[in-house]
Amino acid sequence: MAKKKKASRFPLYLTLACAMMFGFGALGIVWMRMEISKVAKHCRELEDRREIVSREVQDLRGEKSRSLRPSTLAAMVSGRLFMPTARQTMHVSEADMQRRLGNRRVVGANTPLGTQGEFAGTR
Repeated sequence: MAKKKKASRFPLYLTLACAMMFGFGALGIVWMRMEISKVAKHCRELEDRREIVSREVQDLRGEKSRSLRPSTLAAMVSGRLFMPTARQTMHVSEADMQRRLGNRRVVGANTPLGTQGEFAGTR
């Protein structure tokens, strides 16, 4: 009897291995695209929230600037704050300051807190 030569199965295994490798590669690409889509969606949500917070901050800055206007401040304290009367005003001379502070020249002409010739009630 003549021996039949068996066909080599190597090409078949090689073809199956290549097909599996390309299949897993394709699945990996699809998985990565799905992950990229999730991250992009999360970034969009964060950007939307950042925009909303930015608008709120801008509104609060506007409210702050409106509330710090002199006319608004005056309206807020009307009826509660008054200019002091002459009896409530105390005038301090430089001699009194020298007597109270002694020789320590804490407040002098060269310091930013130096006297400018203005006393309470002279404006």
